[in-house]
Amino acid sequence: KNNKKKTMEDNGREQGFKRGLEADKILGSAVDNGKLMYLIQWKGTDAVDMVSANEANAKCPQIVIRFYEDRITWKKAKIKA
Repeated sequence: KNNKKKTMEDNGREQGFKRGLEADKILGSAVDNGKLMYLIQWKGTDAVDMVSANEANAKCPQIVIRFYEDRITWKKAKIKA
């Protein structure tokens, strides 16, 4: 008898890092019930999952950094002569 609980989505499949996949990139972000979530695409597959920001920050910090670096915009300062 296996009493170990698994985190499952409503459709019954494991979600996020529990699937044993490695994150490839973050496609977007959203707030769900007050928690920041990332839509993560996994390496070697077309699968995507919503993963909490806390979990992504801990398990793939460089991918989170790249997500924000790709979206940051720098405004050039006007130099007064």
